[in-house]
Amino acid sequence: MQRWPLIIFTVLALCLSACAPDDPPPPPLPGTSASVDRGQRIADGLGACGFCHSMEGKPGAPLSGGRMMSDTFGDVAGPNITVSPAGIGTWSESDVRTLMRANKRPDDTYLYSWFHKGNEWMSDADLTALIAYLRSVPAVDTTVERREIGWIERNTTGFFTSAAEVKGYVPHISPRFRVQYGEYLTNSVAGCDRCHATPGGTFGSDEYLSGGAEITFDGETKVAPNITRSKSAGIGDWSEEDLKVYLLSGRTPSGKQVDTRFCPVEFYQRATPDEIDSVVAYLRSLPVIEEPQS
Repeated sequence: MQRWPLIIFTVLALCLSACAPDDPPPPPLPGTSASVDRGQRIADGLGACGFCHSMEGKPGAPLSGGRMMSDTFGDVAGPNITVSPAGIGTWSESDVRTLMRANKRPDDTYLYSWFHKGNEWMSDADLTALIAYLRSVPAVDTTVERREIGWIERNTTGFFTSAAEVKGYVPHISPRFRVQYGEYLTNSVAGCDRCHATPGGTFGSDEYLSGGAEITFDGETKVAPNITRSKSAGIGDWSEEDLKVYLLSGRTPSGKQVDTRFCPVEFYQRATPDEIDSVVAYLRSLPVIEEPQS
């Protein structure tokens, strides 16, 4: 009989909870200091989150969105990803994971997969750290209008652009395996293939890192270059040191300075020496393709 008070109390608590107003959840708590630091290194480094999610497109700028870009469907503004209700403040950690792994928002609508291409394979450890960092940055109450894509357009223009959901545990690759770690950083963290792949058309496949795609930011368009080891069309003549200098300064061997509105070298400058060395080792391990892209 002594259990009845506990049962009655539990029932009353459940009833009161069911009748409570549907207020948004409080802002999520930040992760551990080490996790947040690691997430910041990803976001402000090779991950370059602020390149699309800040007005300035620079490291350290508020991740409140608003920068204009263009994709297959036209113009779109980078969304607010701070913990403001205008951003992802009402999202759970699982919601953010689902966005990254399946490009799906909490309301079951889908994000165009090009923007996070490759990020679906970010390791669980790195994704956990990135989420911890995003949940620790100050909220900015900037509302960015979300683009709506109609059913017809999504199933015609966007028919071949969907990405499969990555399920299960994604292990981390040890930096000790330099080339493999560089491949992971290039494809799943930095997402270089997003801009530097040659579009393959409706039925063809993209040509990896061969350039040719038109990239638009803030109303201006440039063509992404070939970054394969082709000597005639890519960076085959660049030395290991040339690549490092470019990633850390944006300066080519000929002395040309890259337009940082289109290439996030200001973020790459914040990567660790091991990360830069690994990316360089991977790029220099790729097969040589001498045919220039048309």
